[in-house]
Parts: sequence; structure tokens; C-alpha cells
Amino acid sequence: MASRRSVAGWLTVVFILGQLAILGIKELREQGSPLAQQYAFFGYAPNLVAAATLPWLVLAVALKRGGPLDGPYAWRDLWHEGRALCAGLLLSTGGLLAWEFIQRSRPNRTFDWQDIWATMGGTGLCMAVIVSARLFTMCRANSSSSTRA
Repeated sequence: MASRRSVAGWLTVVFILGQLAILGIKELREQGSPLAQQYAFFGYAPNLVAAATLPWLVLAVALKRGGPLDGPYAWRDLWHEGRALCAGLLLSTGGLLAWEFIQRSRPNRTFDWQDIWATMGGTGLCMAVIVSARLFTMCRANSSSSTRA
């Protein structure tokens, strides 16, 4: 069984990998890579990756703030942290959408509906991971309790 510190650490690693992916995508775009020029996906991919990975940082912070860090904490418990999961999704999605709308009034910035759709797609991807993991852990808990009886 893992500890809260361990689970929060792995969630932070997922967030950092997402940020590195965003940096890589932006570097491809700025260097004029033929791959980035050929596919429009590279234009809005940073929003998709940010929306899919930013909630994990919020969840990691919530885990570190609640309960003893070295106490036992199973991965299956993570998917039932309803308030922290909702906070992570709402804060990250709200922040990314607000930033996109703020760009309308900022000079040298571009507002793009594709970025908004990519943000919503990344949020949907994150929600799919959460729902799938929650259902998986519930099914495993039900199957293990029925085999014990």
C-alpha cells in the first residue's frame, strides 16, 4: 500500500510530464517544424495537454494538505476524493478558459475557438480517466468481496 506522499508525488510527475510536453510542442511550432506546419493540431495541443494534466497538480496539493503524509493510502482511495477531483477540474478548466477569453483584449494575443474546444477535450480526457479508474476500483472491490463470502 502506498502513502499519501507517494501518490501525490506520482501525480506531480504526471503534471510535470504534461508541462514538458507543452514546452516540446511550443518549441516545434516556434522552430517552424514541418510536422507542426502540416498539422493544425499543434496549434491547440498545449491547451489539450494542460487541461488533461493540470488537475493532477491540484489533486496532489490537496492530498498533501489532508491527513498524515506517511499513513497508508491506496490508489483506489484517490478516485473517491470527490471534492479534490472537482476542485482540480474546475480550477484548471476555469483558469484555461478565462485565459483564452482574456486574450481578446490583450495585444499580440489571439483568441481561438479551437483552443477552447481543445481545453474542453482535455478536461473530458481527464474526466474519462477519473470515471474509468473509479469504476475499475469499484468493480475490483465488489469482485474481491464476493469471492471472500
